[in-house]
Amino acid sequence: MIARARAITHGHTYTNYSTMKKDAEFVCCENMAGDMLFTATEDDLESIWLQFKYAGENYIPKGKEVTRKMIAMEVSPTLEESKGWTKQNWDLFAHRVIEEMDNIEFRDKKGKVSSKQTDFAHSKWLAMLHHDAKSGIPHLHIMISRFTVDGGINDTNLIGLKASMAANSINQSMGWKQSREISREHKTEIKNALYDILRSMDRFDWDLFVREIKKRGYSVELRRDNNNKVVGYRIQRGNSKYNASEIGRQLSASRIMTTWKQLHKEIDAEAVSRKEAEQKAKKEYEMRHHFVCEPVHPDTEKVHYEFNRSLEEGKEPEHYTFDVSQRIVDGMMDTFKSVEDVCEFVLEDVIETSLFVFFELLSVPGGSHYSNGGGGGGNNDLPHKKKDGDDELLRARRIAKAIAMSCPRKTVRRGYRR
Repeated sequence: MIARARAITHGHTYTNYSTMKKDAEFVCCENMAGDMLFTATEDDLESIWLQFKYAGENYIPKGKEVTRKMIAMEVSPTLEESKGWTKQNWDLFAHRVIEEMDNIEFRDKKGKVSSKQTDFAHSKWLAMLHHDAKSGIPHLHIMISRFTVDGGINDTNLIGLKASMAANSINQSMGWKQSREISREHKTEIKNALYDILRSMDRFDWDLFVREIKKRGYSVELRRDNNNKVVGYRIQRGNSKYNASEIGRQLSASRIMTTWKQLHKEIDAEAVSRKEAEQKAKKEYEMRHHFVCEPVHPDTEKVHYEFNRSLEEGKEPEHYTFDVSQRIVDGMMDTFKSVEDVCEFVLEDVIETSLFVFFELLSVPGGSHYSNGGGGGGNNDLPHKKKDGDDELLRARRIAKAIAMSCPRKTVRRGYRR
């Protein structure tokens, strides 16, 4: 969990927001007059604010007038930490936060008190539960009067640090992540998101940058100088706000343009390198597996094939060329079609391999031969027909099926029977 706290002057506005926000849920309160309902009405709101406003009537100022009369706290456990919590869990949690805050006192090196213990337990306070609109993370808004019911005043010096220390104390006792670790994770998450946004932008523009940040679920505040130039910005995640310099020095307003240019130089270099690698791989494949199919003559039923193929790794590919009956090719194609639902293969690869094996087997004594080597010559002699070529067709089909079936099998997913 993480927690933040500060003394504010706009108590009425903060009370209005905390109690009347849509879906806000009342959790608990202490030292408030009257009965609180589960949902605050406008009448309750007016009563709440008046109680906070006049809580300091018994306080006798010892110096200048107190202007920051309310302490605003936001306490946010993670979704995992608060999973399954009921209203009673949130009630106990709010009281635990108040108790931890009251236990903290700061002293300097000489032992002098630099920030006194607060007495929130005897001050008017109210806790409301909110849910972040985008992330859905639940968090408490706790409103605490600066004044105690017996006329004292709560010291707000280093109040933000006290809230952080109270959160860490609870984290340690509950076995939760420390606020520093959570903050580091949040900053890393935001940093990665900002770099992704910069990579996706074909030009850098602050308006576009802000829109893309909001799409990621964050809020952003730009700080401009008198010339309307952006000199800083802050990212808000839930109730946590981080300056750009905290997220990463290269993402600060003064350096972000340079960072965008550098990223796109790297992207361009990667694209060129990837394209060159693809072209090189394509060229190597074409040299090793050059495959051409063309009719020998319009009036014939033969097809001319030629391709380069290396039988051993590291050796120069040899050139093969031959003519084959269209009937053999059609037979192989029909075989591939019959098993395409079972196996995954590239048609050009399996037809090349099947034809190569087909003619390799026919090159034994008594069979037809093909020419090879050096790209020279061709052999227009088809395999001798036996039984009108049925034997060769059957062999071609068997070879084609064996080659196709040697390819990876397709995964067939079946549903459960009812």
